[in-house]
Amino acid sequence: MIKEAVLQPGTPAMSAGTPKASSHGEKAAPAGQASNGTRTHERIAKRAYELYERRGRQNGRAMEDWLQAERQLAGART
Repeated sequence: MIKEAVLQPGTPAMSAGTPKASSHGEKAAPAGQASNGTRTHERIAKRAYELYERRGRQNGRAMEDWLQAERQLAGART
């Protein structure tokens, strides 16, 4: 499995376990208590990877897989 890290220019990398602050300066939930946003991100990532595997692990379509996973999971909630 290949994971890609995407950082915006000027964004420092954070180590595991470092609490993230929201845009409002609020800290995220402590380790072990994932926020809804974190769980949603993890679900999308897992589904996108399943799509990647189903396609025969062809590289170069990560964004397409991610967007399709988002659509599928959003449809499952409605």
